Amino acid sequence: MPAILEGLGRVTFMVVGSFDGDKDEYLSLIRECDVEDCIEIVDGYVPDDGVEKYFAACDLVALPYESATQSAVAQIAFGFERPVVATDVGGLPDVVEDGATGYLVEPRNPAALADAIIRFFKEENAEAFERNLHRSAWQFSWDRMVESIEELVGKDGGEATADTAFSLNKG
Repeated sequence: MPAILEGLGRVTFMVVGSFDGDKDEYLSLIRECDVEDCIEIVDGYVPDDGVEKYFAACDLVALPYESATQSAVAQIAFGFERPVVATDVGGLPDVVEDGATGYLVEPRNPAALADAIIRFFKEENAEAFERNLHRSAWQFSWDRMVESIEELVGKDGGEATADTAFSLNKG
């Protein structure tokens, strides 16, 4: 946060979701860095019908995971045409197109995360990333999922071939 504030000036960060037991550690770090006035915390589970206001209020979504299998948050952000800065872990590189729909940074590297956030705003990438998100929205749509399932099982309901399954995984 201090690096981002230094690079961009006044910004507001919203931390939305559950802390999973580490809340006191994060609150202590926020106080130590003297950034309490820049952070709004919404602690706890946010149901599907409550997420829109948070995505509508932001310009960029940061997913600084240390490890992950997959995060639906990236796809939800894309559904609201919000680019994502995420760590290069788990399934996130399969979703975030580095330099087009967001940025990927190495995990446990706060400087790289801050640099990517600063770069997004300094280079004024919002409009270009939104166009890319709009262009690639079909990838995560229900229509695309139905199309993929039909390809996998075959239009006649037959078994999928290895070639069909492989082509689906290539994106």
